[in-house]
Amino acid sequence: MNTKDPNHLYARYKSIKITEKIEQMTMFDVAPDFRLHSKYLNGVFRTRAELAEGLREEGRDQIYHVLSFGGGTQSSHLMEQHLRGQIHYDYIVFSDTGAEPEFIHEQVEWWQRRQQACGNTTPFIITQHNSMSGGLEEMLMRWIHTDYQRFQMPVYCSSLDRTTGEIKPAGMMPRQCTVDFKIIPVKQAVRRAVLQKHGLKPNQKMPANVGFIIDIGFSYDEIRRINTDQSPQFQYIRLAYPLVEENLTTQDSIQFLEVNQFPTRRSRCYLCPFNCDGDRDIGMDWDEIIEAEPLSFLKACWFDAELRRVQLGGTKIMNSIPYLHHSRRPLAEVYATEYEHLKGTHASRLNQWVNNWRHAIEEKWMKEIAA
Repeated sequence: MNTKDPNHLYARYKSIKITEKIEQMTMFDVAPDFRLHSKYLNGVFRTRAELAEGLREEGRDQIYHVLSFGGGTQSSHLMEQHLRGQIHYDYIVFSDTGAEPEFIHEQVEWWQRRQQACGNTTPFIITQHNSMSGGLEEMLMRWIHTDYQRFQMPVYCSSLDRTTGEIKPAGMMPRQCTVDFKIIPVKQAVRRAVLQKHGLKPNQKMPANVGFIIDIGFSYDEIRRINTDQSPQFQYIRLAYPLVEENLTTQDSIQFLEVNQFPTRRSRCYLCPFNCDGDRDIGMDWDEIIEAEPLSFLKACWFDAELRRVQLGGTKIMNSIPYLHHSRRPLAEVYATEYEHLKGTHASRLNQWVNNWRHAIEEKWMKEIAA
């Protein structure tokens, strides 16, 4: 019996009473195998080969392979595989979220130089959100200063009982920022590039024989983040997760980069609520931001306080009280010593940044400043 056959694996999986505990054991206590995971078995995602075959069955025999490059560990692992000829890409696209730390931009530039040194000529595109080129900073400033209501970050929330004044933890808001400021801009950028290649304008229809497979750098330990392999925006675009197919974890990618003496900073926005501290080793540390980019830390503290000020003013549809720190305490309070020290050193630069954004929002969105 071929134990690698998907049908055999499915039968083996179905014979087990599926519980969350068993799935966690599959992920962490034994060698990982994505083919045993419920998301693959239930068709939430498919392999690159399966996606390519599906596109060809639709008559899309001209398939463009794209790397969504974030400048961090996992997508850098895929980038190096491409440079070594282990995986093929027709386009590499970095979407600037407008809130990456400067060291992530430095890593992106490092990989661009490495690509050139390797003699690789794959087009490397840098793009951003279509209407908010300032990215997440612009979105947050727009939310703070105007009547804009859409909020796209997974902040920690508390609920306020306006009768008793009691405040209780209340979960997190949905994580929409990755899709809106990274994945969708990548799709739009390669769509424009291929239309131009075919002599078409951005508003014209994609040729019927063209398809895309965009590789996302989720690793096996992030398999929970996979929701689909079909782009909701474009029927001819599929999403693939090659590190998951290789059963590689985030730590595997970090070790690969370390062994080869490549940059190992993990990609994350400086104000991301998933930034951690203490024993919450889930990504970039707040300490890393404080040490490497003190002004960015002060910006995060400013946003953290402003979000609550505006929300409590009652002009937003957001009912919960937002926090950037998992403790649901003001970020400036959690790191009070560091904040007080840095505030005195960087106050003028922070005020200039605030004023520049205020004027930019006024001019671009033609809204009356609300705060």
